[in-house]
Amino acid sequence: MVNRIGGLASGMDIDALVAKLMQAEKSPLIKLQQKKTMYEWQRDAYRGINTKLQTFDKYIADNLILKSMKSKTAAVSNSTYASATATSSASGTLVLEGVSQLAAAARGLGDQKNATADTKLSELGISNGVIKLNAIKPDGTMPTEGTEIVIDESMTISKFVEKINDSNAGVSALFENGRLSITAKNTGDNKNGAEVQVTAGADIFGKLGFTSLIGQTSGDLAQGGKNAIFQVNGIATERASNTFNISGYNVTLKETFNAGGTINSLLTLSFNERKNAADDLITKDSAFNTKKSAYDSAQTSNDAARAKFLDSLTGAQKVIYSNLSLETRPVLAELDYSQVTKLATIDFTDEAAARTAIANLSEADGFTPALKEALGKMNIGDLKEISELPEADFNTISDVAKLEKTFNVLDKQVLKGLSGLGADIATALTGRDLTVEDPFADLPEGPLKDKLKSLDKGTLKALQDLSGVEIENLSAAADAQIKLTTAHNEFKQAETALKAAQTRNDNAEASYKQLYKENIFKGNEADFEAAYQNHIANDTTPPQITADPSTVSPVTITSTTNVDEMMNKIKEFVTTYNGLIKDLSEQTKETKYRSFAPLTDEQRKDMSENEIKLWEEKAKSGLLRGDTILRSGLASMRALVYEANPSVSNPKFNTLFNIGITTTKNYNDGGQLEIDEKKLQKALEEDPDAVAALFSNLDGKQKDTITVIDKDGNITTKEADTRGYLQKLRSAMDGLKIDIEKKAGRASATEQTYSIGKNIVDTNKRIDTWQEKLKDIEARYWKQFTAMEQAINKANSQSSMFMQGLGA
Repeated sequence: MVNRIGGLASGMDIDALVAKLMQAEKSPLIKLQQKKTMYEWQRDAYRGINTKLQTFDKYIADNLILKSMKSKTAAVSNSTYASATATSSASGTLVLEGVSQLAAAARGLGDQKNATADTKLSELGISNGVIKLNAIKPDGTMPTEGTEIVIDESMTISKFVEKINDSNAGVSALFENGRLSITAKNTGDNKNGAEVQVTAGADIFGKLGFTSLIGQTSGDLAQGGKNAIFQVNGIATERASNTFNISGYNVTLKETFNAGGTINSLLTLSFNERKNAADDLITKDSAFNTKKSAYDSAQTSNDAARAKFLDSLTGAQKVIYSNLSLETRPVLAELDYSQVTKLATIDFTDEAAARTAIANLSEADGFTPALKEALGKMNIGDLKEISELPEADFNTISDVAKLEKTFNVLDKQVLKGLSGLGADIATALTGRDLTVEDPFADLPEGPLKDKLKSLDKGTLKALQDLSGVEIENLSAAADAQIKLTTAHNEFKQAETALKAAQTRNDNAEASYKQLYKENIFKGNEADFEAAYQNHIANDTTPPQITADPSTVSPVTITSTTNVDEMMNKIKEFVTTYNGLIKDLSEQTKETKYRSFAPLTDEQRKDMSENEIKLWEEKAKSGLLRGDTILRSGLASMRALVYEANPSVSNPKFNTLFNIGITTTKNYNDGGQLEIDEKKLQKALEEDPDAVAALFSNLDGKQKDTITVIDKDGNITTKEADTRGYLQKLRSAMDGLKIDIEKKAGRASATEQTYSIGKNIVDTNKRIDTWQEKLKDIEARYWKQFTAMEQAINKANSQSSMFMQGLGA
């Protein structure tokens, strides 16, 4: 540290002099700081571009892809009976010939209780507990798991009802005038039982008026739900709800009409479906039995093939080996008899002590950590059995374990391919050095050499220790296992098909039985089952009810493309697109004011906020002027307007240019689009599907294979980009965003991962270097001025002494 002496002796303002000198010295540092600021501004400008690209990309996804370009309007011939809206996929005409039944929700009603909404559950003898409710879902199926609701005996009936209604159980509860009502939130008929079931805590409902549930854990709470039954385009069918989607139309049924004809049609369909389902069940059951028999046979063959591994064992040895667990056998293959003798010193009657002894076995005896870990996991009885084996028995059994281990690790298809070559392979591998470049160079050309050369070194090494018989046994076992795997897969597929057929049969039976009961059977409830069984045993044609005395004309539902809405969507897209292109293009053409450098902190002190704002507007202008990344991105986006899409079936409308959308004639617009509205309107009216596909083809691929027919009728295939214009545009924007990220990174990126960031890091280092250098320069100036002051002081002192001497 230099001792700084002010200008007391010289009378000079040393602080001001050094400050002015340093201001001149700081010029390179200021330029570096301004350079860093320019880098940061440029980085932020690039990132601003990416933000705008992302915003536009989201606009395309949300408004033109997820919602579809196509917009359709549905027309219903008689809105008294049905209403409909058309989705973009609506196609064809629906003819609703009749509705025999509207969907309804199941409801259960308890007996009246001497209670009010403020009555506590404990007053009804209800204690703390849990109920679990199962209710029909919107699609007409039942949940696999119910919804649990915890009950507190101190809660009131009103709170109990509120808790049910606030749950996700799919149930609406109401308590009025001493009665509890339970209604399914969803309409529909559970063919196989009640639509609302309590599967835990049923006694709670028993004490609230559902007397059949007193003392029960489960039971039915609400039933009688109905499906909507209707006939459309000649097909009788049903849905769990009165509102459903069919052929792209969202249809809502309002009233029943032509019920008789619809019921008769459904009876016929259901009668035939019951028969078809029963026949299919018989077929699937037969196939299942065939596949099960084949699987059992394959299992027997596999067991026989694996049993050949034990041919070298005596009867007693086979018993010992067969009793060893599958986990023990691979470990047995790793042991030698010297290690078995070490195991024989362990007392296996005390398992804990035996495990400790195993963990302490010496690595010098070949007990590696991995082997000790494997031994420690083995069944203690297996360990004891192995430790007591005589050497001859151990060696024979160990060889079988090694053979089985080899089988388990080698590829079964490879082993299968060795069939018939076992003896030759064993002979050829005996004593052969497999480490040389071509270990089979001396063998004559032929199948044996070809087979050996096709095997990898690991397989060859494993086979080298085996006899010809052992190799053949491995091959036969591999063949048997492959067949077993195939048979098992086919058996499981047949089992799945059988279960599906059983479900279909059960549903068909339940559906027809209910239809018969509701529309045909007229007797007492007690006689229904016998009458139904008699009917299905003897009647070969479906029953019919008396037709309606008067009929309503079928309700037709048609759709038309909403051309005006498609036109508005396209116009809105073009406007939004042009705003983006204008912004990007203008940034590549902004004027660069080179005399307006970033302000230093000292310059800011002498300027007003408005002056700073105006200055920085000039300083930031032209940050991306002539930028090659933006210009390249704009060019790729502009070129897409004239690209044809071969997936559009109508060649008249396979480019934007053909439907009236082109870039403006003014090149300075940067590729903004303009619309010939008459041409676009005509294209939309003539083939709206082609226009929609041109813009958005979700099934398209960047590298798709298409069929081409030339003028002579010759058919060829070629690779083409079949994506829609919007998909291509988003891809082009993605490419631009990636290029920008390489240059300017993301907000979360570290500076070392993008090029501008690396420039900022380098500039920071240079700034740090200059700051240290300026400290040294400033210290040097102070040292010089301090020396000057000291010299003046000394001179003044000498002068004073001289004058004093003269005076004496």
